Amino acid sequence: MSTDRPRALAVIGDRYHSPVHIRNGLMGPLALENIPVVYIENHEALTAEVLKDVDLLIFFKDGNIWPNGHEQGSSPVKWMTDEQQKAIFDFVNNGGGFLALHNSHGLYPPNGPFYEIFGGDYGGHPAPEEFMIRIENKNHPITAGVEDFRTYDEQHMSKYYGDREHLLMRNISDANKSAPAGWWREIGKGRFVYLAPGHTPEALGHPMMVRLIRNSVRWLTKQTDDK
Repeated sequence: MSTDRPRALAVIGDRYHSPVHIRNGLMGPLALENIPVVYIENHEALTAEVLKDVDLLIFFKDGNIWPNGHEQGSSPVKWMTDEQQKAIFDFVNNGGGFLALHNSHGLYPPNGPFYEIFGGDYGGHPAPEEFMIRIENKNHPITAGVEDFRTYDEQHMSKYYGDREHLLMRNISDANKSAPAGWWREIGKGRFVYLAPGHTPEALGHPMMVRLIRNSVRWLTKQTDDK
């Protein structure tokens, strides 16, 4: 492995999404791009110091934890601190790449720097079902080689505050319910991508999703595709 390859940190796993499922889905695309990655499940390990050693931050994790367990009547709390929000914002603003997957826009401290990066928010989802992912912008490097596809997944009804130029794709149910399902942003010197699919192994491992992740990683780390 080349020592000058971009390095990634993946923050993964929550009550509803097994870190095993997430690692299994990410290992392939990252290996194909020759990106060394460290996976962390402990949210306290995410610090400004750790981010200094990486070029790419990947999130597949929502903002809630249950300190008192998941028993009936227990309440979740938001784990991300003000210091962590600032560290992530500074990381991107100073030139880092940030790939957020599936529920990583959900249940974080409102109106803070984390959501300032996203340009969107969690909007809930129905039970998993099969639906269509339609590519809206076929001219962006992130969607190169990606065609419309059907997948079995949670259809996240994400709130999106950006413009059409930055929208990559939409999800559309057979009942014609639709929401933004992927977008890109540039923040300061850095870059951000959100991709909604991934709740099921089928969705995260779909060939088109693998292509989207690979393309996103290249774009976020400012590499050209010479293939």
